[in-house]
Amino acid sequence: MHLSRLHRRLIVAITLSASFLSVLTQFLLITAFPKIMDEFGINSTEVQWLTTVYMLTIAVLIPITAYFIDTLKTRHLMMSAMFLFVTGTLICLVAPTFPILLMGRIFQGMGSGIMIPLMQTILFLMYPREKRGFAMGLAGLVINVAPAVGPPISGVITNYFDWRALFVLTLAVAAGILLLIFLFMQNVTEQRETNIDFSSILLSTVGFGGILYAFNKMEQSGIGDPAALVSMIAGAVALALFVIRQLRLQTPILEVRVLKAPVFALVAIISILSFSLLISIETMLPMYVQNAQQYSAFFGGLIVMPGALTLAIMSLFAGNLFDKYGGKIIAITGFVLLCLSTLGFHFILGLETPFAVTMALFMVAMGGVALINMPIMTAGINVLPDNLIPHGTAVINTARQFGGSLGLTFIISFISGVQSGSETIDPANYLVGVKTAFFVAFLFAATGLVLSLFLKRDKQPGRQGHGV
Repeated sequence: MHLSRLHRRLIVAITLSASFLSVLTQFLLITAFPKIMDEFGINSTEVQWLTTVYMLTIAVLIPITAYFIDTLKTRHLMMSAMFLFVTGTLICLVAPTFPILLMGRIFQGMGSGIMIPLMQTILFLMYPREKRGFAMGLAGLVINVAPAVGPPISGVITNYFDWRALFVLTLAVAAGILLLIFLFMQNVTEQRETNIDFSSILLSTVGFGGILYAFNKMEQSGIGDPAALVSMIAGAVALALFVIRQLRLQTPILEVRVLKAPVFALVAIISILSFSLLISIETMLPMYVQNAQQYSAFFGGLIVMPGALTLAIMSLFAGNLFDKYGGKIIAITGFVLLCLSTLGFHFILGLETPFAVTMALFMVAMGGVALINMPIMTAGINVLPDNLIPHGTAVINTARQFGGSLGLTFIISFISGVQSGSETIDPANYLVGVKTAFFVAFLFAATGLVLSLFLKRDKQPGRQGHGV
């Protein structure tokens, strides 16, 4: 592959832009939920499926992406992913009913489920090992910042326009990225002959989908709900059969053997904890501002803006730190910041807590997340040979997306529990739920801190690779 430095940078920029839009869209509707509920006459439990079905689709698609990367050229795969995303966005824009809106979100999730691991694979292959910390710093801008930027963008747009304006903006940007992919993207991955196992796809779909549905159902109806229990059992059995089948297949769709590497397995668990904390904190704060402090959706989005800026700066800073010192020290530092901030939220938040205090705590939390997510993933991927990188990114992204979804549902359930089925929200009771949920988040952070102590402090020597 003979590409100029400028063309390489253009490919990286297009890939990052497409992935940023994919992750951003996952959280873009949070502050628009009230308007969507009014238009379609649905309740808060039903509207939450706009986020859940998006995450579920990503969790199902990610394990299959390694097969797509092995068999399809980069340009064709990226165009297919963005075409699915554009199609889903168009469906959402014109959706006359809520089920059609959900269908559009599924199409968007399909595009995102392909795009996110493809981005990381491209970055790992285009940068030499000694520069992969910087490369993952760039990826951190996508995976870390987009969830925090989504609510404020949504809050501003829905404050002045109809909620469908969110999809007008998304459609315009996605169409522009699709054109850039068509014009400038080149093949950077190596294709090899492989077969896809449809039984594995079915088992992974039932497994991930069943367990995630069960957790959401339990959040709504309680742990004794028969449908939730049946879904949980079916999902767990299917997931176990999926893993067994991957170990027996000569060419698995998801190479779970990468988890035999102790460092990689430990990194996968830490990634689940850090991603759970990221999406939980950025989901809880707008809810706290709107339901406990009784501010508008605009302020619910505004509260996370300084944290988003902190994430943007610290993600690049963390990548350079990883290149110098390895992942252990900065991961420990990151979890210490998360422990302090989640405890701060638990003890300090009140009905009259100043905006500046809440913003400052969120900035500390996001600084901690930036120090963990991409550096820790880089440490895990670096122990794998180049031919297993697509499978490593697929495994770790599946773990983050699926485990993070479960972590979010578990932490948020402590807020839902204090409402006791009441249709009206009492600010004082809601505050109790928020403070309890933040204490649970602290326990997640403390667990991550302990696990980070077991990481090995070593730096991979630079090996051959492509500079950008």
